[in-house]
Order: sequence, then structure tokens, then C-alpha cells
Amino acid sequence: MTDASSGSDAAGAGRVVCSRAACAREAAWAVAWRNPRIHPAERVKVWAACDEHRGYLRDYLASRGFPVVVSALDAVPERVPEAPAMPRGIS
Repeated sequence: MTDASSGSDAAGAGRVVCSRAACAREAAWAVAWRNPRIHPAERVKVWAACDEHRGYLRDYLASRGFPVVVSALDAVPERVPEAPAMPRGIS
């Protein structure tokens, strides 16, 4: 199951906009993630990202311990595997 967190804007029929707050750029990337405490690997949530915010959105989710996969917007994965364990001393 895939959830798209951003939709098309009215002016650009079919244009997907970046999910970063206050960004109106066209998205080129899918940041697929899930909360492993409540969702199985098949439950994929998707944020759209422009080139500038791809890393920011990925890092935001990863810092919370969520598994994240970044892919082209037209190649969203069907599942998001477990995140690798954080090394000791890093939170």
C-alpha cells in the first residue's frame, strides 16, 4: 500500500510538488518511509521531494529511526525494509 503525501497543484495538472513545507518546486524524488513501530514493511508512506530537499527529508526521517528509501518519483518501492542499526554512542 502506498500513501502519497503530496498531490498535484491546480496550475500544473499532474505536476507533483515537493513535500517540504513552503516549497513549491516540482518533485523528482520519492522518499519512501514507514514507522516500524506501527507499520509492517509493506506499508509504505511517500513524501515527494525536489532536488534541494531530497536529503533534508531523508535525514529528517532517518534521524527518527524510520527506515527510508529514496528513489525516482516513478519508481516507488513496494516495501521499505528495516533501517540499519545506529552505531553505539549515536542517537
